[in-house]
Amino acid sequence: MQTIENQTFTGKRIPLDGTQFVNCTFEKCVLVFRGEDGTAMQGCQIHETGFVFEGSAAKTIELLAAMHQGGFQEMVEATIATIRGEGAQEGAAQA
Repeated sequence: MQTIENQTFTGKRIPLDGTQFVNCTFEKCVLVFRGEDGTAMQGCQIHETGFVFEGSAAKTIELLAAMHQGGFQEMVEATIATIRGEGAQEGAAQA
């Protein structure tokens, strides 16, 4: 994985896949995640910057949205709780 350190990005579209960012600043950027490789951020600052999910990552978001709208809210909420570090609810993430 490529590592980028101590950089400031302003007004750019930044691909995240395959890159670790350390102590970087993103101002008015678009962070793009495709789900093709891992990424990491440590000690970074983000200002007026958004995320865009494309490719496989976008398909995952679409699946979660469809599941949430299709009656599987508990499964999706358990997944989000796990992302937050709250832990999955017992049995909630199983179909």
